[in-house]
Amino acid sequence: MIIFDLSLEIAAPRADVFAWWSDPHNIPKWQSGVVRVDFEGEAGKGARYTVVRKALGMTQEMRTTIIDFVDGERLVEKARGGPATNSITTTFTDAGGGRTRMDSHVEIDLGGVLGRLGDKLAAGKLKSQAKSDQQRLKKVLESL
Repeated sequence: MIIFDLSLEIAAPRADVFAWWSDPHNIPKWQSGVVRVDFEGEAGKGARYTVVRKALGMTQEMRTTIIDFVDGERLVEKARGGPATNSITTTFTDAGGGRTRMDSHVEIDLGGVLGRLGDKLAAGKLKSQAKSDQQRLKKVLESL
């Protein structure tokens, strides 16, 4: 299993950051490789959506469910795509001066034999990509 934490401070109010972040339609605007999001229903606990991404010439679909949603404060999502699963808990707090702090706890299980063998190889790449995506998110949110 791959586990890491990320933190980010954004020069925008918490309510605005949370509202934008919690809308799955915005995922392709900041996450690399995402080509589309198929979303059913409204944002909130129990919402489901599928993230379709392309990487290394392959298409991957991750079916995601929001398992906890506290408006303006916390969003917990679990996803599965093939043998891989992930769980991401993101909290939002006021950082003062109209700024928002986002803290994310990420757990990824690549599944099967590949998962056990690939965790060490993939961990650095996945964390690096997540950090890069967070910086893209920061730029987008601070430009709204």
